[in-house]
Amino acid sequence: MLDSFTANGRVPGAVILVKSPDWGVRVGTTGYANLETRTPIRPDMQFRVGSVSKIFTAQTILQMEQEGKLKLTDPVLKYLDDDGIVAGIPYIDEMTIGMLLQMTTGITNYLADSDIGFSPQITPQRHFDPDQLMSGLSNNGPNPPLPSDFAPGATYPNPYWATLYGSAPPEPPQYPYWYYSNSNYILLGKIAEKVSGQKAEQVIQHYVMDKLGMRDTYFATNDQQLPQMHGYTKWGSIPYPQQVYKDWCDVTATNPTYAWTAGAIVSTPWDLLKFGEGMFQSDQLLNQGTKEKWFTFVSADIHIGWQPMDYGVGGLMQPARSYGSARGHGGAFPGYKTLLYYFFDADTFFVLASNTWDQEWEANMLDQIMPLVSSAVTTPQPSEDMQGVHLTKFGGANLAWQAGRIYGTSYNVYWGTDADQVDRASPDAHDGVEFRNVPGVGTDVMLKPGTTYYWRVDTVAEDQVIPLVNGPLWKFTTAAAQ
Repeated sequence: MLDSFTANGRVPGAVILVKSPDWGVRVGTTGYANLETRTPIRPDMQFRVGSVSKIFTAQTILQMEQEGKLKLTDPVLKYLDDDGIVAGIPYIDEMTIGMLLQMTTGITNYLADSDIGFSPQITPQRHFDPDQLMSGLSNNGPNPPLPSDFAPGATYPNPYWATLYGSAPPEPPQYPYWYYSNSNYILLGKIAEKVSGQKAEQVIQHYVMDKLGMRDTYFATNDQQLPQMHGYTKWGSIPYPQQVYKDWCDVTATNPTYAWTAGAIVSTPWDLLKFGEGMFQSDQLLNQGTKEKWFTFVSADIHIGWQPMDYGVGGLMQPARSYGSARGHGGAFPGYKTLLYYFFDADTFFVLASNTWDQEWEANMLDQIMPLVSSAVTTPQPSEDMQGVHLTKFGGANLAWQAGRIYGTSYNVYWGTDADQVDRASPDAHDGVEFRNVPGVGTDVMLKPGTTYYWRVDTVAEDQVIPLVNGPLWKFTTAAAQ
């Protein structure tokens, strides 16, 4: 499935990690990390995670809250009243830290300032400090217009965000108090610096990367810290409603300071999986009391294709897909798309890294991979890793399973003593592995005593949209001969 995305020219490359109780960890890669050198993409390569950085910033702020260094109800100006740029933001005196975390402030997205929003196009190496990012929103700061002789239509089409947010942000009745704005997380970064007395990259390193052992993750502060995975676009350095380049344009060297604490983190797919596990399956970062605050949601209109979506207190999207609801965040940065989601009911992680941010291919990959995971057969009998499975006096035993979301017209059953061979077996290539196609959800097989067996069941459903669903690898050990 992943290879079809590169074969059709939709993405230069992508990595997907899936971790679930049934599957363990599965990795899929396709395409290239560097098109010029034809370097294959790998799951240990660093890439820009974009707005997934917001979870790093939020986890830092929430840990400060549980340490008693701040409260979510604190006014923003309690910490930033001496910053003239911030103090000049309209209605800033009504905003609290909790509102910033949940994006219920209504504050304008600073990327709507063309001087900053167009920077990846015009001056990709330009460095910004946080007050420069906020200055266009403040009555006390400059609001530089584009040069009068600049004609974006002659070079670049009207950017997607200007088309979408050129007037007041849309506020359908179900989303009256929520608006996605990167400005919230720039202000949170400034608060983190004020409370800690450290640079944002230092405090986030302390509260997140160091605690979870994320050795391949860092907060990028300049355009010299380039990730191993190159980023590409056909639409330009910010999303466009149409293609502008004939072929992939390398935009890896975009200065990350224009995203700062809203989007400057560089990580690897493996480290993002470790981050997800640390947040959702442990108390390494947040204790239960803080998680209860974190898991407080409001309706959120991200964009078309992601409804319904909720947003938590702290860089936490909660999308409801047809195959399950998840928690995590998506990210976009010039040349990159990221997804980090935890499907909490299924205890399953999904991590995606793609080296283009053109269109919505990351959502397409999510929606094609996760139904395969959730449609696989479950509930093996003998149960997973069962010891001492008794055989009949003729050496027989029954293998059984529960059908997944897709009911098969038949099932392909593979069993043998070599895990890798069973895992890779197919009807046409199963040397060293026993194979049988059966109509129901069980079959009797002949086995040897005192032997560890690996087995797998694939669902064959030729009349379905998904005609074949591979199953996870299970194992059991038969009882020794009497």
